[in-house]
Amino acid sequence: MRKIKCTLSLIGVTIVFLNSTQTLGQSKEWGTEVIYSELQVPKFDLPDLLVTVEGNKVTSEEEWMNVRRPQIMALLATTIYGRVPTPEAPVKTRFEELEVDENFFDGRCTRKLVKATFSNERGSVAMNMAIFLPNNSEKPVPVLLRMGFSDVTGKNIEMKNIQEYGQLGNGTPLVDFLDKGFGVVCIKGGEIVKDEVSFKNSIHKLFYTGTQSLTKADEWGVIAGISYQFSRTMDYIETDAAIDNDRVAIVGFSKLGKSTLWAGAQDTRFAIVLSQNSGAAGAALWRRKFGENLEYITRFPRWLCGNANKYVGKENDLPIDQHMLLACIAPRPLYVVSGINDLWADNMGEYLSAYHATPVYNLFGLEGQSTAERPRINEPAANRALSYHVRSGAHGYQQFDWDQYIKFMDFHFNKNK
Repeated sequence: MRKIKCTLSLIGVTIVFLNSTQTLGQSKEWGTEVIYSELQVPKFDLPDLLVTVEGNKVTSEEEWMNVRRPQIMALLATTIYGRVPTPEAPVKTRFEELEVDENFFDGRCTRKLVKATFSNERGSVAMNMAIFLPNNSEKPVPVLLRMGFSDVTGKNIEMKNIQEYGQLGNGTPLVDFLDKGFGVVCIKGGEIVKDEVSFKNSIHKLFYTGTQSLTKADEWGVIAGISYQFSRTMDYIETDAAIDNDRVAIVGFSKLGKSTLWAGAQDTRFAIVLSQNSGAAGAALWRRKFGENLEYITRFPRWLCGNANKYVGKENDLPIDQHMLLACIAPRPLYVVSGINDLWADNMGEYLSAYHATPVYNLFGLEGQSTAERPRINEPAANRALSYHVRSGAHGYQQFDWDQYIKFMDFHFNKNK
């Protein structure tokens, strides 16, 4: 069996240590209390997915799509992620093909390197894409659009070590996707979005008006800006005749997993959404206050919109919770992944969010998570529209995750073929 290296963030490394020393009660980190025990989770009630702000019960797909879903998306934008404002001058996008290698990976695939530049009178920012498409297909292929933390020149691939054969430098098992007839598109999360207060080096600056130098309280932050990268990459994908743009799945991990879910909810062009260890502002429920809670995530000054700060310590007053974000992806397939030792990302909260989003999938006649009892470790429920697994280990990708994603994509992309 090939050994795939886990991608660990600094937070992930911290949690591995914490899990080995304190798994019960509360631990102090950054000077305040962090809940790591189910015994410490406060009681809470979740907002009703299927009741409109006017108090009307939603009983049909049409009512969900035309009434309730728009209400929830507006609330998520104005209280958590921030809305994308209208720029004074239109933002122009230019795609430039930098390089094409039709004999990449010993001729197994074609690699394209593409640069996207976004500009208006306020400046410009650019991001890169690495696109890998199998050479043996006579028709457009489905792809995984993976956002990662590393460079995407795509020039590094393992071809000597059998345990990691066909693995890209960013950890993606390219050979496994190619063997299934899938392509892979890689982008770097945050390439046009910097973790800074002013966003003077980020895409946000192109959307400022007048003398504005900071985002407004209801305007987009880092996570929403990274989500923007997904959609702009999809704009390019729609121009590439070799890609089946009706069969594009997206995936991101940790902070990028948060952005993946928000991008998937906003942009219905994405056919499948895959969420890897996304935690707070991702799949985990705010009201549990477990691990990376709202207080911690708002310590990064611009990850969320300014309005989110109003609810720190008052999570029960939020008009939304993250099960509502997951529900807004319906009826498109969604797969949520947790690590059993990843307490910082609140693995139980991620599952409960999927469970409480299930009624919307049921509304469409689709299967989700039918019980509040979380599945056993390393036992994915295959072929559901709303799937979930918790696997052994902590924060990061494992080969087990990639295997399930490929099966999930294969089932949903090809079940009607």
